[in-house]
Amino acid sequence: MSNAGVALEVAFEDPHYLVLNKAGGRVVQPGRGHQDDALLNGLMASRFGPELRKLGARRDFGVIHRLDRDTSGALLVARTVPGYDGLRSAFTERRVEKDYLVLVDPDPSSPSGRVDLPLREVERAGVRLAVPDPAGQPAHTAWRKVAAGPKHAMLACRISTGRLHQIRVHLTEGVGVQIMGDRIYRVDAPPDTSSKAMRLAGPMHLHAWRLGFPHPVTDRPEKHRIEPPPSFVSAMAECGLQPVGAQ
Repeated sequence: MSNAGVALEVAFEDPHYLVLNKAGGRVVQPGRGHQDDALLNGLMASRFGPELRKLGARRDFGVIHRLDRDTSGALLVARTVPGYDGLRSAFTERRVEKDYLVLVDPDPSSPSGRVDLPLREVERAGVRLAVPDPAGQPAHTAWRKVAAGPKHAMLACRISTGRLHQIRVHLTEGVGVQIMGDRIYRVDAPPDTSSKAMRLAGPMHLHAWRLGFPHPVTDRPEKHRIEPPPSFVSAMAECGLQPVGAQ
């Protein structure tokens, strides 16, 4: 289960948890097609491996939450039983603030908004997807425009739920914009899982930017921020984005 070849970037280290800077294109946990190249495989081969093995499968080997494979940014991993239990409770009780930055096309006409659209998970061509469904699980995304250019914009999104592909679906279905680099979800089109779509090159510009939560043991407020990767920053410049308000 361990793989020392999987690169790790630890952004912050607490006795009870870690904040990792996950690279886009890396899955978090082993699964179909990624049995030995997931982020957890790298963690198991690191100096944190013994701690995570003690947590065991019952506590997901410390993995508190997940990011889509193509999403970059802040990921929480517990190191201790109190760390896992406290952080899991914070997520369950929705006491975690999760902010994302995303580059979209086109520039939305409104400066901000909120999408409340229930989602259901389906599988098509071996790929798990999320689709709107009134009978699905509740999902809520608040967004605001922080930068804009001639044809594109950067949005800051805060989610109070953590459904599969939530931001991607909410922006396409609820706002009418699509994330730059998204290979599956398109505006006014069904999700595309064709081999051609899945081969498209280039990163998806969706970044887990900030995390706020109570410390799992002391309950003090914790806030962590990870800046977007170079590919995201380069895309911002190429799109000619200019700030439209304070972040």
